[in-house]
Amino acid sequence: MSIKSNIIVTAMAGLALGASSCGKYLDVNNNPNVAQNATVKTLLPSAELYLGAAMGTDLQINGSIWAQYWTQGPDGKEYISLDQYDPKAEAYNMGWHNLYTGASNFYQLYKIADEQFKGQYKAISLLMQAYTFQTLADGWGDVPFTEALKGQYADGHLVNPKYDSQRVVYRGIVTQIDSALGMINTSDANGPGSDDIIYGGDMNKWRKFGNTLKLRTLLRMADVDPVYAKENMDAMFAKNPQFIGDGEDAVIHYASATGNNNPLYAELSSTALSGAQQLAASKTIIDTLVANNDVRGFAFYTSTGVNGLVGINQSEFDVKLPSGSYSIPSSAVGADKSDMGSAIAPVHLLTSWESHFLQAEAFTRGLATGNDAQAYYDGVRASFNYYGNAILAATGVTASVAFTNYMTASPANYWAVFPATGTVAERVRYIATQKWFAMCGNQGFEAWTEWRRTGYPDFLVSPKNSRIGTKMPLRFLYPASERSTNSLYPGEQPVTKNVWWDVL
Repeated sequence: MSIKSNIIVTAMAGLALGASSCGKYLDVNNNPNVAQNATVKTLLPSAELYLGAAMGTDLQINGSIWAQYWTQGPDGKEYISLDQYDPKAEAYNMGWHNLYTGASNFYQLYKIADEQFKGQYKAISLLMQAYTFQTLADGWGDVPFTEALKGQYADGHLVNPKYDSQRVVYRGIVTQIDSALGMINTSDANGPGSDDIIYGGDMNKWRKFGNTLKLRTLLRMADVDPVYAKENMDAMFAKNPQFIGDGEDAVIHYASATGNNNPLYAELSSTALSGAQQLAASKTIIDTLVANNDVRGFAFYTSTGVNGLVGINQSEFDVKLPSGSYSIPSSAVGADKSDMGSAIAPVHLLTSWESHFLQAEAFTRGLATGNDAQAYYDGVRASFNYYGNAILAATGVTASVAFTNYMTASPANYWAVFPATGTVAERVRYIATQKWFAMCGNQGFEAWTEWRRTGYPDFLVSPKNSRIGTKMPLRFLYPASERSTNSLYPGEQPVTKNVWWDVL
């Protein structure tokens, strides 16, 4: 077993202990999982794994169902309420718990690193806090931020943190990102190594991560805080920033050893879910992939054989179908509970395809100068290349050939050819929709978030078993734990209420 694998196993053991020891709730200001003798080398992987658990399980499932990648399979019943757009507050306890526990670990990491003059750990801590709080604000709206993570007496003992507006959170995380970028020094010999399970201590990649996260943040602010967003965008691009490129994806890798599996696979294969395949492919995306001869579908889903890729109508879990007559999410995305390949599927935080598509949108909207068509094609190519092995195994065609075939088909595949001379709205439509294709099964929460922000893809359907009629879910419910642990709990908001930046 490698040193890195040993670190992951050790941290995973702590993660499992921490998750079970907190019971029903987490006080977001008092993290009992931070041991008194914690070090930067133990806190960093532990915090990263808490974030991976949240993004790879609760937020991945919820986002992928609401982005209409996945639907409740007819063999199970675990996610029926999500499929009906009628979740219960209790369903959000663990996602909230893992995000705030990870953020608390990153906060404690910063304090220890500051005492020990370890600037690169401080930089990673701030970047990951920014990532986490953006996720919280994107999912829930107003959340504890400025008073969060300060429940210990040394930090002021703020046990009932106020809920900050999304504007405050977003401006705050831009400040965190800028501070982190200012700390990064690739020559610092006191930086992390294998204890950083995302980038192995490569601070140049962390710098690109920070720039990409900032670009995502400012694009999300562009329509609701335009002056601030444009000023910061101009300042960033004036420095000729580098963004995440191909092969530089921010991912957490897992292994086949028990206790070190992809968190989604661990949940789906647990005895608590009775061994049923809970998730099935949604007809919404399958039909579009098939209509466009997009072989990435064979990487994201299993084939039924003669009939190829077959999806189920969103929220038609009550229609009983024989197993094997419909596709399910594949092991490449960690969601095929019967395939051990799911155990080693990575959790994706920021990807090269997202990076390219963010740049393409910034160029298209005139927020930065660059070639939007080239960035668009680079995003599609990055997606094909990343899943090249799965595409080759399913089709016998290399990623390069598959990409070329997709782009040069005659007649042309509708979503393949970028409308370079089209209107801004037309070009954004293509960029956002291709981002939705590329994020299938790997960034479900982010795909749903970008659909809320842009309105694309514009062909999501209203499920027949929806409990909110023709409306769509636009936010998460606050977890039930907040009602009992925070006296400043602001009261529940319906899933149909938009968050701050969702102005379309």
